[in-house]
Amino acid sequence: MQLTIEGINYTFVPIKSFREAHTLPPDFGVELFEQKDYSNLGRIDKAGTALNSVRHAVLDAAAVQLSPAQWLAYLPKLTSVFETQLESINHQVGLKQVEIEYAVSGFNDGLQAYIFALLQSRNTGTSSPPFQLVYHDWLNSTVRVYAQKHTYTLDDELAAVQLVAHVYGRIGLLIHTPVITYAVYDSALACPAEGFMTTLLTDVATIMVNK
Repeated sequence: MQLTIEGINYTFVPIKSFREAHTLPPDFGVELFEQKDYSNLGRIDKAGTALNSVRHAVLDAAAVQLSPAQWLAYLPKLTSVFETQLESINHQVGLKQVEIEYAVSGFNDGLQAYIFALLQSRNTGTSSPPFQLVYHDWLNSTVRVYAQKHTYTLDDELAAVQLVAHVYGRIGLLIHTPVITYAVYDSALACPAEGFMTTLLTDVATIMVNK
């Protein structure tokens, strides 16, 4: 995974590889520096059928032939379908209202970014951009680095460790040593619905281009 943070491009190394390369204990990762309260959290691990119903309803609502400008006007309705469907299965998932609102906002914002990109390509007479490229840029725009710096001894040197998050939650660490800054990917505390959301947004974007 690659992200740009404060103008610097970082390639995030998987946490397992980083542990092995630096002979670190198995508990080294995001959870070592910030614990997560799992009480009263929603669960999607046993809601596959319900999530599929959400996906099918959204894709059915997206099965329209529209120009980019028309898609922009239609997006609030499509977002409303997603929200209604998510609320209809929430008795199986158990999301808090704020979590539903956050998911709905991410759905709208991710697709809106792509529609704007389609509008720009239409206005400039260029080819439609790949969704994954636009999606990556949008995801990158949501990245933030926690201000708090945790002290940790890495390779016999003191390092400063900061958590990194984006729209789907905490996804890694920046580890600052006197010589180099390492970027480490660790999704242990990230939103478990990221894969579902990414696939859903990709599928809707594909319809936008191909219809």
